[in-house]
Amino acid sequence: MAKFEFKKDIKKEGKKPLPVKKTEISKPQETYDPMQTTQKVEKDLESKVEKRSVGRPKTGRKAYQTVRLQKSTVIKINALENALGISTQDETVDQAVDRVINNLTTDEKRGYNLWLEMFKKKDDRY
Repeated sequence: MAKFEFKKDIKKEGKKPLPVKKTEISKPQETYDPMQTTQKVEKDLESKVEKRSVGRPKTGRKAYQTVRLQKSTVIKINALENALGISTQDETVDQAVDRVINNLTTDEKRGYNLWLEMFKKKDDRY
């Protein structure tokens, strides 16, 4: 007979699963309250302070281009702007150009319209 007898079942019998502890369901510290949220939103709307935007103002759909002028011309434009109560330099120059266009002769006006049409087409390409 053999010296040793192997019992394979010993390992399986010795290992028993550990008992699983019951997990308690945690409760939230704070729950969603629609009334409280509504009150908070209303309070924020009432005390809404408009912040001053930083940087250049948004221009919308206007397209701008720089024109270089001498200081004496800029001073004249500013004087006209203040004398006529116009809000911007752009409006001042626009009104001055309109007055010049109205005083053109028919030949000058025809030439102006041709040049204007050419410059508009050139600008549309870009």
